[in-house]
Order: sequence, then structure tokens, then C-alpha cells
Amino acid sequence: MTQTTGRPCGTRSHNGSHHPPITRVHFAAADCRPCPLRSACTRASEKGRYGRSLTLLPREQQEVLDLRRQEQQTEKWKKRYDTRAGVEGTISQAVHRTGIRHTRYTGLAKTHLGNVLAATAINIIRLDAWLTGTPLGKTRASHLARLELAA
Repeated sequence: MTQTTGRPCGTRSHNGSHHPPITRVHFAAADCRPCPLRSACTRASEKGRYGRSLTLLPREQQEVLDLRRQEQQTEKWKKRYDTRAGVEGTISQAVHRTGIRHTRYTGLAKTHLGNVLAATAINIIRLDAWLTGTPLGKTRASHLARLELAA
């Protein structure tokens, strides 16, 4: 296997038996350092042992992954995901604002009361934000999405 510039890759390793079979390809740092496209290609450290690293799935798994990624671009999928995004946002807000993952109480009844109070607090926080016109937080973009936006 060769890098797109024609240089041979550094090493290959195969994953253990519990996980799906994957192949990791590491390019030598010495091959990546002089490349003018390095900053667009990898975030590997300049001083590290390796340059770019790739994780390759078996063909069948990669084809399924590609198909699922194409589905994510359809309006039907995006509409269905909007519901999940709202639920995930609520859970995230509950965890970060009220610490709902850890209970301060012993016993089911007190723990339930703590969860009800946390949900009530979230509702009050959201009502206050709506009444005062506080804007919603910005959605963060992944590293890959930022690269696509820059292109």
C-alpha cells in the first residue's frame, strides 16, 4: 500500500480478535514533514514518531459505512435525527447543569425526587431563556466538517 505521493507506508497492524478486523497504516514522520499538504492531511505532531495514520475497514464494512453516510444526507434522515438531537441536548443540559448522573441521596424515593427536581430546574432554565430571548448555543463543527468548509 502506498501513500498518494507514492511513498511507502510505515507500518501495518491488525486489531485483536474481539473487535472487527481493521488495518492501521502509519506513515513515517520523515515522509510527512516535507509535504506541502501536511497541515490539510494530518494533525500528527511535528516531533512524533509517525506522520499520518489511517484506519482501514474490510471492504464490506466500508461499503455499509459509506451507504449509511449517504443516508444521513437525505431530508428524511435529517428530520428523524432532529428529534434525537433535541433529546441529546436535553440530556447534556441535565448532566452539565444539575449533575444528574450522580445522586446525592440514598434510596429510590429520594433519588427519584432528585431527578424530578433536576427536570424541573431544566424546565425553569429553558423558560427563563425563552422569556429573556437568550440565544441558543452554537453547534460545534467536527475537524472533518471544518476541513470541508475550508475547501
